[in-house]
Amino acid sequence: MRLLHRLAVLAGAAASIAGCGDARTTDSAAGATGNPPASPPDRRGERVAVALIDALERCVVDHRGLLIDLGTTPPLGGHALAGPSTRALPTATHSGATWAQLFEHELRVTFYHAEPSPVFVAVRATADQARRASVAIDDVPLGTLNVPAGPARIVSTQTSRVPLGSGLHELVIRFSGKKGTAPEPYAELDWVRIGVPDELTRTYGAPTVADMLMPAAELGKVPRRALAVRAPTTIACSVRVPPQARLRASVGIRGEGNAKLAVYVRGDLEGRRQLARLEVSGGADSRWADLDVGLADLAGEVGRLELAAEETTGTGRLLVGDPVIVVPERTETPVPRARSAVVVVLNGVERTDLPPWRDTPSPHAPNLRRLADSATVFDAHRAPTTNITGAVATLVSGQSPRIHSVLDTGSRVPKSLVGVGDLARHGSVRASMFTGVPPTFGVFGFEPHWEAFTAYPPNEGRAATAPLDEAALWLTEPSAKPNEDRPMLAVVHLRGGHPPWDITPDEADRLPPKNYTGAVRPRDSAQAVASLGGKFSRLDAPDEERMRSMFFAALHGQDAALGDLVRKLEDAGRWDSTLLIVTGDVASARSTLFADAQPLSEARLTVPLYVRFPGGTQAGQRVARPTEAADLTRTLLLSLGLEPPPDLGGRDLANVAAGADDPERLAVAYVEDAFSARWGRFVLHGRVDDRRPSLCDVMLDPSCRYDRGQELPITAEAFLRRFVQHVDALPAPLAREAVTVDTESAAALKVWGL
Repeated sequence: MRLLHRLAVLAGAAASIAGCGDARTTDSAAGATGNPPASPPDRRGERVAVALIDALERCVVDHRGLLIDLGTTPPLGGHALAGPSTRALPTATHSGATWAQLFEHELRVTFYHAEPSPVFVAVRATADQARRASVAIDDVPLGTLNVPAGPARIVSTQTSRVPLGSGLHELVIRFSGKKGTAPEPYAELDWVRIGVPDELTRTYGAPTVADMLMPAAELGKVPRRALAVRAPTTIACSVRVPPQARLRASVGIRGEGNAKLAVYVRGDLEGRRQLARLEVSGGADSRWADLDVGLADLAGEVGRLELAAEETTGTGRLLVGDPVIVVPERTETPVPRARSAVVVVLNGVERTDLPPWRDTPSPHAPNLRRLADSATVFDAHRAPTTNITGAVATLVSGQSPRIHSVLDTGSRVPKSLVGVGDLARHGSVRASMFTGVPPTFGVFGFEPHWEAFTAYPPNEGRAATAPLDEAALWLTEPSAKPNEDRPMLAVVHLRGGHPPWDITPDEADRLPPKNYTGAVRPRDSAQAVASLGGKFSRLDAPDEERMRSMFFAALHGQDAALGDLVRKLEDAGRWDSTLLIVTGDVASARSTLFADAQPLSEARLTVPLYVRFPGGTQAGQRVARPTEAADLTRTLLLSLGLEPPPDLGGRDLANVAAGADDPERLAVAYVEDAFSARWGRFVLHGRVDDRRPSLCDVMLDPSCRYDRGQELPITAEAFLRRFVQHVDALPAPLAREAVTVDTESAAALKVWGL
């Protein structure tokens, strides 16, 4: 079964939270006994980043072992990387509970085990087609379950003889027997418990969501939406916390007795640390106590936030009311409105060849140098794919390649994809596309989405600057209609450094190396490069030097055309109200020799991004916060006064430049059947039918050669949960449309090297 469906068994995604603080607690949270009156939540100057009750499926509940509540949608607890998706499991309601119906013969669950200990597996189940099920953890048999027919029962294995180590593990429950043709499932399961032996003699009461959640728990006539638990119970949520976040909650006890609540964080490197401890008392006069905990210890890291009911006495149950993680509120900085918006997409470049990222001077790109100084430079911009067609399809639609289905070189943009050109047409904005890059020609599906679409085939002898030259004329020519001054949008796809290069034989002879007699020539180098399979190592040193010199000469000509565009907009009185974006499609020069749809890597996905906002606002900034193609799409639409579609992701780049951050968001790239998801310093990558993808820490291993999933199990589990949340949020994919290449397109693609 494909990984993206397998991963959907995840109970939810990691609660990735903006902000962190100074670990301060209120007096009531610092170990005081008694219940001081709860004040109404004061939310002035802050916003709720995560309401933990609303996001409960992102957490796990440990009560005498991990509980996986299959009767919730989505399930609460562990997650699976293989086997049937529990999110897709049908459910039935009877015997006062909701049951998951298993129509597949096995259920796989990946779970995190915190402390080494022996374990056993118990289920509350009733049999239909199967009466027996084998149980194994990490392929080690644990025993057999005899699942009863008729009324549900709790059945369990023996306790393991060897302690189960801390880290990630896989549980497999496999039902025996062959299911008949009748529609009945193998079995129905209420919950699965990965239990830990203890000395408690009382009957196990599963803390399912239905049992824990109290919509209106009232203490002192103050209602709170609360979670009600008995000790020993821990609610643990995976979190990634930048500065200034705080955990706030109201704590009390329902009934007679006393209770102790502790707040911990647990990380892969730091272990478990206590942040706060609170004692509360029940009875007729019980009141809510305030909990206010700074999360500085998790700043910028991935870990587990644990709310642990460590003791409850008497008849009472500990209440945790309205637990939320809050961050300081910030003022929005929307992108200024534009009369003109221009997106220049460079093909065949890598960021390290352009200012300000190039280590040496950049005489080949003086206008980009000036743009870097006078615009906003985004240092962590990531492409959505290494496929040229797919990258531009995402830029002009804001949709992931998983949605528009342009995942390989044989795909075209679906007719039903709604892009910025379509939205502009319906919003009184004139929008045109000019492309000199064959993978974005009409045969690849781009033409129908624009008021005007012009392609410049490389085999027809037009200059590489032609798309930008004609876009400049189109943007500045007087309107044929009197008094018409509609906003204008131009998307320009340039060859960038990709051959064929506009260099005459005399100009080539003056380029290094001197007295060159090799086979690298300006006009037919694309075919020669393609024959090398995208590997610079196959070039001789003189050939490589000549290729690089022609590459920079070609960039110099297009850089000059960019300067001409700016001057024409200035002369027409439109520059001050222009949004100018210059970016790359995929990184495809030095590392891949212009090859298309290469394997995903951070080097191939990192592309340049310059944004010159209307009025020159936020000029000269360098922004380290991560960005992606959908951010460009949203920024374009907002700047032109167009309403973004409801399913469009992305953020306004003006807000990002002003300081807005969204640590919960992943940047996910796809090509063919592979994916690469980036979350902070970590990358999760693999193929869609991998059983378990690899985890990479790019700060320690930029090439992502080593899988650190077992070394960093808390991070791996948090990332897997977060990734599945991303996948679940995607709209249904469009049907893939294959490219049919005509004679003219075939000639252009041949000269291009495809």
